[in-house]
Amino acid sequence: MHDYYENSEWKLILDRLSAIREQEDFSSANVEFIRSHLQSHDERVRGGAALAAEGCLFEPYILDLVLDIAENDENEAIRKAAIQSLGQVIYEGVLQDFEDDEGATTDLEFYEEWDELQAGTLKEEYLRSKNLLFSILQNEFDDRSVREAALNAVSDLGFLPDVEEWIEDFMESEYQSSKLVAIHAMGKYPQSWEEELATSLLPGTPKPLLMEAISSSYSSQSAKLAKCIEQLLNTDDPDILSYALLTLANINLTEGLGEILQSFSLHADEKVRKAARDALENFSKQSFSDYLQDELGFEE
Repeated sequence: MHDYYENSEWKLILDRLSAIREQEDFSSANVEFIRSHLQSHDERVRGGAALAAEGCLFEPYILDLVLDIAENDENEAIRKAAIQSLGQVIYEGVLQDFEDDEGATTDLEFYEEWDELQAGTLKEEYLRSKNLLFSILQNEFDDRSVREAALNAVSDLGFLPDVEEWIEDFMESEYQSSKLVAIHAMGKYPQSWEEELATSLLPGTPKPLLMEAISSSYSSQSAKLAKCIEQLLNTDDPDILSYALLTLANINLTEGLGEILQSFSLHADEKVRKAARDALENFSKQSFSDYLQDELGFEE
């Protein structure tokens, strides 16, 4: 009976943590619930709390606990969960334009002792998180999957030279998982990686890498990448076709795109038909917006 109770208890805790995360309900009681379970001895609970903490990182002591887990937890999967949540701090920092002369440095001597920096402003929290993630990426002896999680977390900083170098290093890795993270990071600033993405958009590219490259080209506005993706429409793979159609519609630089999308809306595979319909809707909205601006002079 005791074992059954314990087994049920951790499942109930994870269910509540999952519900908090999905519903984005970060009330005082739920924040306290997350905070208490970030210190749980049960690894499953601690990992769930680390993921849920993404939505309340700036509440008192939450970031301290998540940073400690990301740096020191003995379980690599839990470290990765905490690192994933820290990506939200990086995202907020980029939105707040913290990459000024001070924030753009990767010099870890900026804070020689972690304890010297007390929790305070959002910028301080951002710098703490950034410095830790960069230190993980700089440590080539750290677990590969943990470093991959760190690169994913800092991908919004892909305009920084150091992050660009890490993306290049991961792209040259022998491991497909590292290449996937690199291509995903390229998608944040695809205009800077047009040549690399084009190389990954070849028919012989392994499917996971190919689909990631298509996805990373979505916001590129690149005629070259659109042409590469158009060449993939000869495939029979419904997953690749679906990704390709949606991306082509968003780039909207393919000649006769409306007719292409219309033809695929009659495809034998339901997934492809749905993607084509969604792409047609996006294409129509863009075309109408262009008409309003170019022909009638309306502002976007």
